Amino acid sequence: MNANASCFLDTNIWLYAFLKKADQAKAKIAKSLIEREEIVISIQVINEVCVNLNDY
Repeated sequence: MNANASCFLDTNIWLYAFLKKADQAKAKIAKSLIEREEIVISIQVINEVCVNLNDY
């Protein structure tokens, strides 16, 4: 895989990174993915994350 390839991050990745009650192993992986330079996120994912965080 190309090290500079774009990476699409789906809703669950963001939620694992943001929620304190998330599985810590998954949260660590999610945070490492978010720190990549070449990430892609859609408006739909942003909306889903916002809805889930508001419900939390």
